[in-house]
Amino acid sequence: RSPDLRRKEADGKTYVKYQVIGASNVAVPTHFFKVVVGETDRKELEMEAYVMPNQVIQDKTPLTVFQVPPESIERAAGLLFFDRISRDKIKKINGREMKS
Repeated sequence: RSPDLRRKEADGKTYVKYQVIGASNVAVPTHFFKVVVGETDRKELEMEAYVMPNQVIQDKTPLTVFQVPPESIERAAGLLFFDRISRDKIKKINGREMKS
């Protein structure tokens, strides 16, 4: 599940809202993402992807709450992550075994 930043307003239209600060109206991110690939002791590659809100998070909140499919971040950001690594080389994504 990826966070949906869109909101439908009373006029029936959909908007994305975010705070701006300073004289230059710098946009404050509503969320942050992280996509990582790590190598296990068995030399296998695993990928994890997270989207976290830009707000205080309880210390006891498990990181897995923020896991999202890497494709959802790629689609939202218009970027490809680790595109030089074939996805069939990745054994797990967000802890789930990938089919070979």
